[in-house]
Amino acid sequence: MASTAAISGSLPALRIYWYDAMPGPRMSLDQAELAQVAGVKLRLGALNNIGEQKGVDSLIVTDLIDLARNGAIADAVLISGDEDLRIAVQVAQSFGVRVHVLAAGDPSRNVSHSLQIEADSVHMLDSAWFAKHFENKVPSAPERSIPTNTLAKQDVAPPIAKAKSTKEIDEIALEVSKELLASEDQDQLQRLRSHFADQETVPPEYDRKLIAKVAAARGGERLSGTQMRQIRGVFVRTVRLLSD
Repeated sequence: MASTAAISGSLPALRIYWYDAMPGPRMSLDQAELAQVAGVKLRLGALNNIGEQKGVDSLIVTDLIDLARNGAIADAVLISGDEDLRIAVQVAQSFGVRVHVLAAGDPSRNVSHSLQIEADSVHMLDSAWFAKHFENKVPSAPERSIPTNTLAKQDVAPPIAKAKSTKEIDEIALEVSKELLASEDQDQLQRLRSHFADQETVPPEYDRKLIAKVAAARGGERLSGTQMRQIRGVFVRTVRLLSD
């Protein structure tokens, strides 16, 4: 596997551009941490309602062309295999920039043929590199449910209204917060503590579960904006009070 220094002739790096999509109105915990890493520029598109990234490719195209046009770079190392980036490679090259592609695994499988043709060079990031730098977290499989169309109409019982909990929201929010945090290891808890050291925005990967579980415990109650802020405040305080 070739290093970026070897690919670019040991030229100094301008910065690293990291492209992703925001999972909601706020950045995830990982994204919030990346945004503060020196030398890294986090560029965020959006997720649509079926989980597809939108606007990310256009950010890459715009950045690559602008950097080349302004003479800010001599070489660009692109970690992608998307054919939609081919035009950006062509335009950047027209300004004298050499564009190199780093493939995630076998380029013949993971980089479009047309992008390989346009690039000045194509190299591979092998599995050992990813194992060294990233942790693979496999999401738990969703519970299986019986399709509704297999049930006879007469077998479907009318829905039973859930009783509203008599517990106060703060009490329920504390229980849910402890439940969500119980499965996290010390490294993840430390990341959360660092995140909440100077801000109170709950990362969306926790926020959705937190609000949904409290609402469910309240009998499916539709929570007001004030109540949701109250719940999030309990979660933040719970994280801040956690000790090793």
